[in-house]
Amino acid sequence: MYTKQEVIGYIWQYSRYYGNLLISCEEIIKVENFSGHDSLIYLFNILENIVKSQIKNYEQNFVKIIDELKERNYISEIEYNFLNNKEYGIRRIRNPLAHSNLSKYNIIFLFEDTKLLFPLTEDATCTKFYEYFSDILFNLMLKIISNNFITPISINLDEDIKKLKIRIQEITPEELLSYKGIDY
Repeated sequence: MYTKQEVIGYIWQYSRYYGNLLISCEEIIKVENFSGHDSLIYLFNILENIVKSQIKNYEQNFVKIIDELKERNYISEIEYNFLNNKEYGIRRIRNPLAHSNLSKYNIIFLFEDTKLLFPLTEDATCTKFYEYFSDILFNLMLKIISNNFITPISINLDEDIKKLKIRIQEITPEELLSYKGIDY
């Protein structure tokens, strides 16, 4: 796996625009305080833009674009599931961030503690998610973009992806109040 700086360097040589977006994404998470939500949303948007640019179809939704990446063998089966799985994939986090009221969503980092809920409303949760998952996403973007290089870059992320398992747990407003010790 390449470092983020190496990924940015390769991508910047291909497209200054995408390279600068990734630089900005890293600056937001490192320089700005309480910017986990911003960085994560920005990272997902960059991922979607890069993926759509490779397929050359800006009208399709994220799911269909990921399907097409798999069909073209740009990504492995494990990478496909990492992006597209409805229960634990990037799509499962991306969609609530983009379209939902986050109050009911919690991430459980299964590789840490299977009982600890991290509310998606908390900026620290998004920062933690970014820290765990951004290296893989950066490398995945490089792998996808490198199909345009004279010699594509071969990156095997399967073992790294297998280590990072999450679960999204939805809780009701009543459960949330109960967890906070409030009778309803």
